[in-house]
Amino acid sequence: SPTEMMAGIPPMESPAEATRVSGAKIINNIAAAVPTYISGSADLHGSTRNYINDGGNFGSGQDKTYAGRNLYYGIREHAMGAIMNGFAYHGIFTPSGSTFLVFVDYFRATLRVAALAELPVSYVLTHDSIGVGEDGPTHQPVETVSGLRVIPNLDVFRPGDAEETVAAYVASVTRPDGPTALIFSRQNMDQMDGVPVNDRREGTLKGAYVTKKETSALDTIVIATGSEVQHVMKAFADSPSVRVVSMPCMERFDRQDAAYRESVLPASCTNRFAMEAGVSAPWYKYVGLAGTVVGVDRFGFSAPGDIVMKELVRPAHAKRARK
Repeated sequence: SPTEMMAGIPPMESPAEATRVSGAKIINNIAAAVPTYISGSADLHGSTRNYINDGGNFGSGQDKTYAGRNLYYGIREHAMGAIMNGFAYHGIFTPSGSTFLVFVDYFRATLRVAALAELPVSYVLTHDSIGVGEDGPTHQPVETVSGLRVIPNLDVFRPGDAEETVAAYVASVTRPDGPTALIFSRQNMDQMDGVPVNDRREGTLKGAYVTKKETSALDTIVIATGSEVQHVMKAFADSPSVRVVSMPCMERFDRQDAAYRESVLPASCTNRFAMEAGVSAPWYKYVGLAGTVVGVDRFGFSAPGDIVMKELVRPAHAKRARK
C-alpha cells in the first residue's frame, strides 16, 4: 500500500533544496522497493536527476546492458511517451520518464493516450515555473501545469518540499488506473519542518491538507502549491486567524469524500486566497469569484529566478485577467 511503501522511506531531513534534488534520492528508494520500476530521460538525466543508481543503462555496447533500468531516449519526447505506453500495456514494468516541464507538449498526444487508456505511467517533469530564471520565457512554463490539470484521469503533483515529494513518488507508482505527472523545481525551497513528516506525506496522498491551522476564529484560508507554499507559510506564520493549505494535487483532493474536503476548506470561510507561479484560472474553483489569486498570467522574462518571482507573482496580474 502507499502508506506501507512510505514507511520504508526514512524522513528526508533535507536542507532547503529543489524538489528535483529531493527526487534524485527518493527515486532510488522507489527503485529498491519496486524491482519492476524503470526510469529514462529525453537526454536530460543530468538536469532532471531521475537516474537509478546501480540500475545500469539499457542497451548494447560499452557500459550498457539489456537488464539496465535507465533508458536514454535522446531528444525524442514523443517517442519516449509512446515507448512508456508500450511498457505499461505489456504489464510487467512500471515505467517512468523525464524531461523539462515546458517540453511536455512534445509528447502530449502520448500522455493523453495514457490517460485515456488508464495506463500507470509516471512523468518526471522538472524546472517547474518562472523560477527557472535565466533561460527566459521559452523555458519558463506558466501555463503548462494547468494545461496538464485539464486532462481527464491525469494526476498532477507539484510538491512543496522533500516529504511531499516522497508521497508524490509513492502515489505515482502505486496508482493502477492512470498516469501521474510529477512537477519538480529547479529552485531551492524550504522544508516544512514545523509540520510532522507523516502529516505531510499522508496529506499529499489526499491532494491537500492543512499545514498551518488557525489558533483563533478562522477568518482567511490561504492555498498554495509547490515552491509557493514556503512563501505563504512565512507570510502568515504570525496570523492567528489564517489557515494555510498546501494543495500538491488538485485531482487527488477532488476525489476525497465531502467530509474531508470540508475539513480542509470549510464552506463557512469564504475569504480565500491562492498562490501559484502560473496562470491563475484553475484556482477560482477553490477560492470562488470573490477570492484573490496571486499568479502569473503572462509569459516570463530572462533574469535570475528570484527576481522573476518578485516581479511577476503578484495580485495585479490575476485581477487584470478577470476584467
